[in-house]
Amino acid sequence: MKHLVYSVEDDKNIQFVIKAALENSGFEIKIFGEAEPFYKTLEQKLPDLILLDIMLPGEDGIAILQKLKSVPAWKEIPVIIVSAKSTEIDKVVGLDLGADDYLIKPFGVLELISRIKALLRRSGEDGREQILELNGLALSNAERICKYKGKETTLTAKEYELLKLLMAHNQKAVNREEIIGKVWGYDFLGESRTVDVHIKTIRQKLSSIGLNAEAIRTVRGIGYKMML
Repeated sequence: MKHLVYSVEDDKNIQFVIKAALENSGFEIKIFGEAEPFYKTLEQKLPDLILLDIMLPGEDGIAILQKLKSVPAWKEIPVIIVSAKSTEIDKVVGLDLGADDYLIKPFGVLELISRIKALLRRSGEDGREQILELNGLALSNAERICKYKGKETTLTAKEYELLKLLMAHNQKAVNREEIIGKVWGYDFLGESRTVDVHIKTIRQKLSSIGLNAEAIRTVRGIGYKMML
């Protein structure tokens, strides 16, 4: 069965590139130039992944992302922001709001397909029930729920993969290159700030359920390690 991808993109040239690239790679693709028809179609059928531009007529991509993450039926759909806005703050805002990845325009077709496949692969793996437990901290594959002392918090796909990796290497430093390779699944050179953003949000979520944020420690010049 073909994976279904929705793209919210108003630039006709980029629409053509995305449509051709995905169809040639075996995906089913539907493209929307603005928010309203996108929402109507979402209510009828959910996609496997969403490609989302930021600068759109009417409701912009950030507002759309916020709505996606506020609707229970939509919030777990993987989202890749595809935008010409390339500053660090733009990326941080998008990732903080729950996007799973951020691709800057202009982009290469092979990179686009690689990122889509990597994210879909990880999202599919999340569907298999599995519980990872470490000294009272429990991680559930099926729902991406993290539990500690009776309290729980929900993780995004990338937060889940990153925390699972650190838990699997408890008390051992994991370098940025390994994090990027195993969590994002492709060469993410130059985007190590994204790792920091995800660590920040994970720490906040762990603190919200009663676990000291320092359970994830920064190892200067290397990366991060879990201390449980």
